[in-house]
Amino acid sequence: MSYWAKETLLGTKWSGLDWEQKGLSNDQYAIHDDAVAAGRAEERTAGRDKALELIDRFVAQRCAAEGGATRSSENWRPPT
Repeated sequence: MSYWAKETLLGTKWSGLDWEQKGLSNDQYAIHDDAVAAGRAEERTAGRDKALELIDRFVAQRCAAEGGATRSSENWRPPT
């Protein structure tokens, strides 16, 4: 998820893929969204390099807390 969150922050051509194309579950997509938001906030105050570092830490912590967040996407939620 940190890969996709960093791609989104960087605005690469891959950043426009949806959750399914990225192979993310609902829970992983929520972590992705939160990581991107945290990264953008960090980028405004500390710069892009620090934002990319923050995304790695953020995703690792959330994934550990949620056991990998690999549950089913059967009840997918649309992006906000």
